[in-house]
Amino acid sequence: MGFFVLAFVCSVSLAGETIRVIRVIDGDTVVLQTGQRVRLLGINAPEIGYKGKVSEIGAKAAQKYLKSKVLNKNITLEIDIEYEDKYTRRLAHIFLENGLHINEDMLRRGLAVLSLHPPNLKYQTDLMLAQGYAEEEQVGLWLLEDYQLKPIRLVERSKRKKWGRYSATVRKVTLSKKGAKLWLTKESYIWVSSNSYPYFTNLKAYVGKTIEIRGWPRKWGKHWSIQVIHPSQMIVR
Repeated sequence: MGFFVLAFVCSVSLAGETIRVIRVIDGDTVVLQTGQRVRLLGINAPEIGYKGKVSEIGAKAAQKYLKSKVLNKNITLEIDIEYEDKYTRRLAHIFLENGLHINEDMLRRGLAVLSLHPPNLKYQTDLMLAQGYAEEEQVGLWLLEDYQLKPIRLVERSKRKKWGRYSATVRKVTLSKKGAKLWLTKESYIWVSSNSYPYFTNLKAYVGKTIEIRGWPRKWGKHWSIQVIHPSQMIVR
């Protein structure tokens, strides 16, 4: 069975574009020999602190590992629905010549976290399983304090804006043409844009459920909000 899975991955990846990597910016962004930057789809690695800024915990480890796998090597790019992001970075899945899916590998080793951005959902199941393995085995980032589950009240008290895992119970849901607010407390809510509605079956079904929210808290007026664009960011506990 393993042979056939590997053969399938290789055949899919080889259908893409093969090119050399000349620089690794961080754990999820590389530069091609053409000078074009490529953002790895489906993952988010800690940020490297350039221009005097402090690197996030785990950033150097992710960058070092990605360098060991792709720097000065030929890789194959596989595009999903969207070709590039708002920063003109090319969006892609990266495969090595031996068929290794780098995006998935970074998640499995706990060097990055899942970050699915619809409509780019190719390999979403593989990526989710890879992160699940890293969490279960408690490797890489999942050992760090910043990646442990925290109550949503911590955001409100400390004004925390880092990516994190936050627990809360959904009190109510208010819907509008622009989107939905899933209220967690009087001071915080989850925001789901109406553009993301097709990826959720029934947002009101979350009412009364204790959930884990994964994302970046932001202050909007008097309230704290975490934007959710894919169901993988909200886990019912």
